[in-house]
Amino acid sequence: MHTILIDTAPVAGAAWQQALAATPMPRLSRSLRLAEMSLQETLREDAEAAWLSPAERWLLATLGHPGAGARPAPEAAAASNAAFPAVSSAASSIASGVERIPAQTGAPTQAAPALSEQAPWGALAALATGQALRGLPWGLALPAHLELGRESLSLADPAALHLTVEEAQALLDAVRRLLIDAGWHADASNPDCWLVAHPSLAEVVTADPARAIARNVATWMPAGTPARPWRQLLTEIQMVWQYHPVNEARQRAGQPEANTLWLHGCGALPRDLRNPFVLPHQAAQRVTAWWPAAHAGLSKLPASRHPHPLQVLQPQATREMHDQALGAAIAALDQTAAEAIDQALRDHAGALVVLAGDRSWIRFELHQSRRWQFWRRADAQVLLGLV
Repeated sequence: MHTILIDTAPVAGAAWQQALAATPMPRLSRSLRLAEMSLQETLREDAEAAWLSPAERWLLATLGHPGAGARPAPEAAAASNAAFPAVSSAASSIASGVERIPAQTGAPTQAAPALSEQAPWGALAALATGQALRGLPWGLALPAHLELGRESLSLADPAALHLTVEEAQALLDAVRRLLIDAGWHADASNPDCWLVAHPSLAEVVTADPARAIARNVATWMPAGTPARPWRQLLTEIQMVWQYHPVNEARQRAGQPEANTLWLHGCGALPRDLRNPFVLPHQAAQRVTAWWPAAHAGLSKLPASRHPHPLQVLQPQATREMHDQALGAAIAALDQTAAEAIDQALRDHAGALVVLAGDRSWIRFELHQSRRWQFWRRADAQVLLGLV
């Protein structure tokens, strides 16, 4: 059975909800009329402030990672029926309620790290590059630009930095002695996403940079005792880079300087981890940092007994984009997701569609045999608003 994960966490927020309400998704709605909810994540009280996004938690649960909870769909039957107007007249009230969801202003609580809030994306990326993992926990370290605003620091989209390989290598060379003296290993062969390893990363919890854009980044940076070695190292790196020739040249050229590294995906790779997916060969979309890392590393793992195709779709937008860009991203997602579902149903008897937002994920099952139920309706905007 083909699985399609639709991850909208990178754009979730008040502007996204308003754009959803104003932009019809006829093709995805038509495809989802065959859907029956089969599983959903147990909603957490701090769902909007969790370190890992629901899409990350879904993938961890599918990989068998401990601490990822879900419950059968019957407990959510009311929400499922409300999304299908042919089944329940409550859909219109829910659709209007979606517009009233407030902006995502929450931030991760600085509690003791939990295993369910760690994901080994850095270790998977290191595995994909042929690194000897050395039994160490790894993490993704993305060169990024922090800008000082009136009241807080603002994170620019790291994907917009566009460091060259030469620039990345020069920045790494400038801090290599700091890394060696502190016992860190670093790899900057991918200028957009460095890899770091250190024993202290075993308990560090972090958030994908896409979740911090247009938010107060101070509350989304690693905190607590486990992250102290990283914070100390990062402070020294930032001091070295402040007047580095690479950054001075970028400033003269009107380009943002690389003045920080954004850490995410820390942890060691479980020994018995297997890949349950058949992944597309093309490069993963670069909206989040975690999915390209997972995409690259999973293919290097031993395959499970019954692997199945997985396709991940993310809106090509960020939380800071204006309404017109968000509307265009929704329209593109409507077309891409509908085409993916139609193709999956042509190739297989059924498909799984996972909708993941900023709070939770919901899984639906679609079957070719239900195509005769042509009168059923599904409001894709409502379903995406529920997560």
